[in-house]
Amino acid sequence: MRGGRLKGPLGSIERPASALRFRLVLAVFGVLVLLTGALLAALWAHSAPLTVLLVAGCAAAGTNAYWVGRRLHHERRPAS
Repeated sequence: MRGGRLKGPLGSIERPASALRFRLVLAVFGVLVLLTGALLAALWAHSAPLTVLLVAGCAAAGTNAYWVGRRLHHERRPAS
């Protein structure tokens, strides 16, 4: 490996692409699945404890998706 700062564009041989975009897709998918589960638990199963649990999981997954999106944004920002 070379020392110092990598200068190439993201995805090039000098600066390989990270897995953050894939992690973002998985995080958004998790939010959608948990949100759907929470809605079904509230409207179809009428289960308050399950609804609260799934809403909390959806909030945590949403926080994770936001965090991964911010990291991806900072990674793609050109160095000054």
